Amino acid sequence: MNQDTHLTAIQFTRLIVNRLYRYRYVIIVFSVICGVLLGIYIKGRPINYTSKATIFSLNSSNETPTTSSALSLLLGTESGGSFSAETSININELAQSRTISEAVAAMPVPSMGNKIIATLLIEETNRYKGLLRSKIIPPKNKDDLITEGGLILRSALTASINKNNSFILTYSGTNEELVKIISYNLIDKISAFYIDLKREKAKHDYEFASNKVDSLRRVLGAKDYTLIAMDKRTLFTNTERLQYKVPAENLVEDKLLIRNQYSQAVINQQSAAYKLQKDTPLIRVLDKPDPPFDKQRRSWILYCIIGLLVGGVGMAALIVSKLLLRYTRQEVSRALFGAIPSKTSTTTTTIS
Repeated sequence: MNQDTHLTAIQFTRLIVNRLYRYRYVIIVFSVICGVLLGIYIKGRPINYTSKATIFSLNSSNETPTTSSALSLLLGTESGGSFSAETSININELAQSRTISEAVAAMPVPSMGNKIIATLLIEETNRYKGLLRSKIIPPKNKDDLITEGGLILRSALTASINKNNSFILTYSGTNEELVKIISYNLIDKISAFYIDLKREKAKHDYEFASNKVDSLRRVLGAKDYTLIAMDKRTLFTNTERLQYKVPAENLVEDKLLIRNQYSQAVINQQSAAYKLQKDTPLIRVLDKPDPPFDKQRRSWILYCIIGLLVGGVGMAALIVSKLLLRYTRQEVSRALFGAIPSKTSTTTTTIS
């Protein structure tokens, strides 16, 4: 085509259509190749298995209630409630915490060569790392290895409270056996931590109540000692006089007040002792994380169609790219410098 010829929109459209028609078989073949390759790649991707466990906590509901403390309110561990009532925030954070994930990642799996879960997760990730992801190099240090495994584990873990106040735990992975093993280990670690927390809270309550009882008992003894000392000093005096009567009455009133506090403290101590002996929550798994799991796999047919479209459009754009570049330059030149007359009045446009 003559380099001095200015194309009109109609001429440019005709050139595009003619060029695409001439190379139609190239476009079709390339789009088919792209569709087939993308379909094969997606079909070779692993199935993603998702386990789901429903966990419920049972506590002693007929125990003698104790006075709520700031610690119990903070932890949400007053007995007699479900997960949502007592740990609606902390139980979710506990499941997704670094403590739980790394404790699970450090567990060995006898059925898989006695490797720890962190190593198995890294191997599984490297096996299906994809085209755009780099391979994970397992750290030589065991602590770093467990930390890396915990990160992978937390990325595939979800935790929530459902409308029935039960704790829902889901985990996803490409290895069906490993998904089951990790799910059960997660449940065991969360349950153990939750039970230990309940027991530790009951122990702290009992120790606090016992210390309070001992302290009030010492105060009562001190008041008695003071009254006895006053009685000795006023042995040969008139105790009906105001200077001797008022202090004694104040001491008696203080002793009565402390005795009431002591009685309440003894009740709290007995309640805390009962709770320490009886308050062990029962963690039960309503829906166990056993196969069959929910399976998720991308449709290779859909990706074949996407490959066909992307390959066809890409090849077509590549074929007409030279024409597009020329037309763009011409329009820019016309916009900047105005229309430039052709050297010849009649120019025949042909397809080169």
